[in-house]
Amino acid sequence: MTQKQRIEYLAVTLSVFISAFLIYAFLGNMQSFGNEDKIQSFLLYGLLGGYGFSSILSGIILFVRFISKKSLIFKIMASVFWPISLAGLFYIGVLGYIPYQIYNVVKIIQKKPSPFQ
Repeated sequence: MTQKQRIEYLAVTLSVFISAFLIYAFLGNMQSFGNEDKIQSFLLYGLLGGYGFSSILSGIILFVRFISKKSLIFKIMASVFWPISLAGLFYIGVLGYIPYQIYNVVKIIQKKPSPFQ
């Protein structure tokens, strides 16, 4: 991935995280479900919504980049066995979101453009 693609990926996933955080935090804060602490409820629902949506988006982006480099036969097999592809996309996003964000930020900081290029 190029540095521009890394920055775009980071910007898109973080903007989805922030917007989903705010939407779910305010929706979850409307009615308390056994927890009377409004701040804790606001943060909990916000984190769940933000992480959920941004991790699914991350999984979609990474899966599309992965499958675009594969052969036509592989793409056909992935579309025939779409439940397996969908599960892979989901687990790639949910389990790999935080480690890949850390890796992505490190690569953005580490790889600075050379003035000679």
